[in-house]
Amino acid sequence: MMRKLRTPAVIALALLATSCVLTPEKNIDSVYVMVYDLDNNEVMNAAISVDGEPKGTTDIYGRLIYTADGEKECTVRAEKEGYESAETVTCIRPGQLVYFRLGTGEWYAAKAEELLDGNDPEKALSMIDRALAIRNRKDWQFLKDVILRRLNHEK
Repeated sequence: MMRKLRTPAVIALALLATSCVLTPEKNIDSVYVMVYDLDNNEVMNAAISVDGEPKGTTDIYGRLIYTADGEKECTVRAEKEGYESAETVTCIRPGQLVYFRLGTGEWYAAKAEELLDGNDPEKALSMIDRALAIRNRKDWQFLKDVILRRLNHEK
């Protein structure tokens, strides 16, 4: 009976020991970039650049880690097709986290419809313009026409 209890304990300790060895150590020279959409979902394969120099793309969890080139002020940009690009000017230093939230054309178009239904055509126009800047779709252009008619009717 004692042997059965020891075997699972030995296996658990062995797994714990190997998982600690396989876990990469945090690099103190690293900069951490996290990219999410406006519904807080991770954005995979977003291209990250610093001062126009590509640093890589985000993983399945919306993360990218790259080595800092020392402390300096620079422009960090995140972009992905179908999403609105975002950038920030910040002083990059090792250990820093840079966080982005990107909106899709679908998100902005849905928000435009919601605002139009809520009788706020001016904000709806702003949202549909953002959607159309990401991708020009006929249905979104039609929605913009409806919003513009509503705005002209109110005047």
